[in-house]
Amino acid sequence: MIRLSLLLLIIAGNSYGQKQLDTLCLPTESIRGLVIAAKQGDVLKEQVKILNERVTLLQSMVLNLEQKDSANTSQSVNQVALFKQEIDLYKDQIKTFEKLLRREKRKRFFATAGGVITSGIILYLTNK
Repeated sequence: MIRLSLLLLIIAGNSYGQKQLDTLCLPTESIRGLVIAAKQGDVLKEQVKILNERVTLLQSMVLNLEQKDSANTSQSVNQVALFKQEIDLYKDQIKTFEKLLRREKRKRFFATAGGVITSGIILYLTNK
């Protein structure tokens, strides 16, 4: 049974005029092109790997810089808040000093006016 099917296969293969080849013959230029393409493929894969590593490194650098930037930003915001508090404190001090200056001006005015009036009274009383 097996011999019969094998025989039929051989006869069928030969009856259609097909030739069986043991070797595959390709033109030399095609083989060179395939070898060059394979080498370039390996080189390109290595370059892709290097570029991916560089991208990862740059992403980590960007992340570090963003963290530093956010830290600097929050520090700047804190400094601005402190400066605003100092400004408010100085404004309060200026108001206090302005009140004291007005009191001092009043005292000097009354003291000067009192001195002039007293001098005038003394002169008037002494001339009588």
